[in-house]
Amino acid sequence: MAHRRLTSAFGSCRRSVLTHAPTTGSPFAVVNRGPGQRKAGNSALSHPCFLFRSITSITLTSTPTAENPSSASLVQRRNIVNHAKGASIMQDKLQSVGFRERLAAAYPWTRAPLIVGAPMRVMAGPELAVAVSRAGGIGFIGPGLKPETTAVDLEAAKDLIAASGIPQLQQPGSVLPVGVGFQIWNGDLDVSAAAVSQHRPAAVWLFAPRNGQPDVDAWTRRLREASPETKVWLQIGTLQEALDAVRSASPPDVLVVQGAEAGGHGRATDGVGFITLLPEIADATRGSGIPLIAAGGVADGRGVVAALGVGAAGVAMGTRFLASREARIKKGYQDEVVRASNGGANTLRTHLYNHLRGTFGWPEQFSPRTIINQSWVEQQAGVPFEELKKRHDEAVGKGDAAWGPQGRTATYAGANVGLIRSVVAAGEIVEATRNEAAEIVRALSGVSD
Repeated sequence: MAHRRLTSAFGSCRRSVLTHAPTTGSPFAVVNRGPGQRKAGNSALSHPCFLFRSITSITLTSTPTAENPSSASLVQRRNIVNHAKGASIMQDKLQSVGFRERLAAAYPWTRAPLIVGAPMRVMAGPELAVAVSRAGGIGFIGPGLKPETTAVDLEAAKDLIAASGIPQLQQPGSVLPVGVGFQIWNGDLDVSAAAVSQHRPAAVWLFAPRNGQPDVDAWTRRLREASPETKVWLQIGTLQEALDAVRSASPPDVLVVQGAEAGGHGRATDGVGFITLLPEIADATRGSGIPLIAAGGVADGRGVVAALGVGAAGVAMGTRFLASREARIKKGYQDEVVRASNGGANTLRTHLYNHLRGTFGWPEQFSPRTIINQSWVEQQAGVPFEELKKRHDEAVGKGDAAWGPQGRTATYAGANVGLIRSVVAAGEIVEATRNEAAEIVRALSGVSD
């Protein structure tokens, strides 16, 4: 019986990838364009043929149809099902490509793949946020110690952008090309809305509602009223949170899907890695029109490619930017992030360090990931909290010695600490991550420089 090999309308994938690769040499390159201009370039990763190559070709021994599978053998029927699954995978991949293009249009200074600096509380200040945006990413300013700090940080970011000399960051009448993060459970909505109204950041990143989606909706509506041009990003860590968000009357513009590997506060007991969480959310929210950003454990180009492969439109990195020159971080803390390794064994989620610092009230569904030190070791050995608190407070007075294996203070960081080996400028981190991702894509697609 004659064999028939199903092929796609994309033609020769290898030839097409080579033909459509941009002249910049990067398969991720995106041509920025103004209003009314058509896109003048494409990327090998975005090209449908490249995406289609990941789907195994199917060989059939006859021509049964999905409408009449009874005429087919068991093998043939399985092939029909597999082909349908392949088409679904292709649809998801094309959808993620469309999301990447939409984000590029919403944030015209960015370059692909989209790399986002997460809004780490206090440590992600205006210098770090602007440095990430200057390098073609989106930098977020984290919540400060007081709600009023947000307006001060946004004003500082505005001054840094004005002094940058980069035209893409200084378009008249445009939003401020950085984002800002808000912890909902202890945030001040009035103060936050006033800051957003005054400075019009490109995005707001919402996180940690005490009462779930109703709290998120209240913040979303108020912030959109304050600055209609500002996009609302929502960080979630479970499928149910994602479903609640997309079904809401005030859905977010972007969902940040945080995996359990992330540092800082994440899901206390029901988190999983984004490699499994994100594609399940992508399947469940198909048709919502909401792009997904992967977060949790990404520290280099390998993580970027993995995230894009499971349907993310970009990635957010936090812990990696702790080891940047622009981070607002004590040297002892930063040194420990660089020193630590084997994050699976040497980091964990616990409320202990919150309580030692005098922070109470976090919603029970959230817990921070931290690098283990003496406070945790001694708690496990049975030392009472009052004594741990006394030793912790004494250590705080020792400066940088408060951190490290023999230290006692909180060192919030992700499980990816073993991938971080040096402190460099934030812009270098963005560029190196982007370039490594491009090299991996070239290797996977057989495209040479």
